[in-house]
Amino acid sequence: MSAQYDFVMKLRSSRSLLAPLISISDSSIAEMISSIGPDFLIVDMEHSVMDVAGLQYILMAAKPLEVVARIRGLEKNEIKKVLDTGVSGIIVPGIETVQEVEEALSYSRIPPLGVRGVGPGRGSGYGYAFTSYIENANKQAVMIQVETKKAFENLSDILSVPGLEGCFIGPVDLTTALGIEFSWNNREFVSVIDTILNECRSRNLVVGIYSPLANKNPEPIIARGFNYIMFGTDREAIQIQYKNSIESFRGKTKTLNLGTDLMRQFRDQ
Repeated sequence: MSAQYDFVMKLRSSRSLLAPLISISDSSIAEMISSIGPDFLIVDMEHSVMDVAGLQYILMAAKPLEVVARIRGLEKNEIKKVLDTGVSGIIVPGIETVQEVEEALSYSRIPPLGVRGVGPGRGSGYGYAFTSYIENANKQAVMIQVETKKAFENLSDILSVPGLEGCFIGPVDLTTALGIEFSWNNREFVSVIDTILNECRSRNLVVGIYSPLANKNPEPIIARGFNYIMFGTDREAIQIQYKNSIESFRGKTKTLNLGTDLMRQFRDQ
């Protein structure tokens, strides 16, 4: 059984897997995060300056943890290069139609299932494990990102394309596109999310969603049993920790300085 097949089964059989989003190309960040217990990593190539070379360094640093790449978009050559690195799967953003889903799958599969070419990259052991890699290349997970009004309107059709493993819900872009508030207290938002979740579940598709680290109310996400959660970002973790630490330190400094000033005033009286 291939590692790619094992990963797809892991996604299908699990609930609330935590996958931090890596957007910093310095592979030491991914190495550090991979050592503290996430279920897998997602590398952001859509909203960061990450390129394929940076992705490959992160794969090396995170090993043996699985890595999924959220790629830039529906680009044939990029999909080929990304999959050649040996990622466990890809998330394709910007998908809105059945034709686009079919193209994403075709670009991701080697013949006869698709048109992807395979080179002697890291995924094939730089050519030395080429035969076994070819046997399992079509098992790398392909998921689409649901994030636009048109994608939501075409949801039933695009999720019915054979070969698709699942989807990722981009709640920030999706709520912006639909003109609704991104809040679990908003009934309209909850209805949209539950619609996507139910459409995926009815087809035995994997479904994930984003949750920021600052989320103080994760219960609605946990209760719905998403297969995986894009769990904040590396940049968010750094910002939150430094912000909280700086505020705490300055608050204590202010308190101590105030106490010192009062002691001086009392002594000088």
